Amino acid sequence: MLQLRDIRQAAFDQFLAGKAAGAHDESALLDEEKALHSFQKPMMQFAEETTYLLPALTAIRWVSIEQDYERVPEFMVSQAEKWKAAAPGHPWVAQLAVVGDRKSLPVLVGDEIPDYPMPMLSGDTIPLRQLLGKRLTVLDLWASWCAPCRKQNRNYLVPLWDKYHAAGFQVVGYALDADRGTWASAIEKDGADRWPHASDLRGDDAPLFKELRLTTIPANFVLDAAGKVVAKNLHGEELAAFVEHYFQ
Repeated sequence: MLQLRDIRQAAFDQFLAGKAAGAHDESALLDEEKALHSFQKPMMQFAEETTYLLPALTAIRWVSIEQDYERVPEFMVSQAEKWKAAAPGHPWVAQLAVVGDRKSLPVLVGDEIPDYPMPMLSGDTIPLRQLLGKRLTVLDLWASWCAPCRKQNRNYLVPLWDKYHAAGFQVVGYALDADRGTWASAIEKDGADRWPHASDLRGDDAPLFKELRLTTIPANFVLDAAGKVVAKNLHGEELAAFVEHYFQ
């Protein structure tokens, strides 16, 4: 427990140093999320390596005091499975198993994406897997009002699509919008009309988000040709590097 305390303090100091200063523009918001992940990572590593239940559970709780594990579901599932095997019948492990139930967490890396009927900007409805690229697809979950999403469109998805689409790369957009005109205008302004777009135009009540068990944007799933999730929530240079490496 003392070792974990020191790890948390060092991680928190690094988190404060890494938080973006100034206004909450699109860059600052993404930098703050990156800093939060850097804070969580050493405690997740500690939980994965320790053989002691109480410190592991404490580390898991410190990963998110609010118990919001949407961005780290693979970690939660692995911890639930680890401790169910190591300490079956323990009441705390039973509580962990509820939080780490894969059916209540977002779709995991290694899972197949649901073949959701996508209501397209064109007016058609097309099953998601029919929209996939021949080799790699980014299912981009965004909204016209989401500044980091719009930056991702312009600065990363457009250049990646231009460079790799002929080699089998695709982007499929699904928007948390409610107004068709605003949604369509954002697509055109960002130059994102290169790839297919869908939305149920129900705002935060988007059915696909319920299917994927998501609440937060920007978010994405990187899919292979069969619709298997090979990576998730890669943004900016991290996404560009992943796609570059995949096609090399």
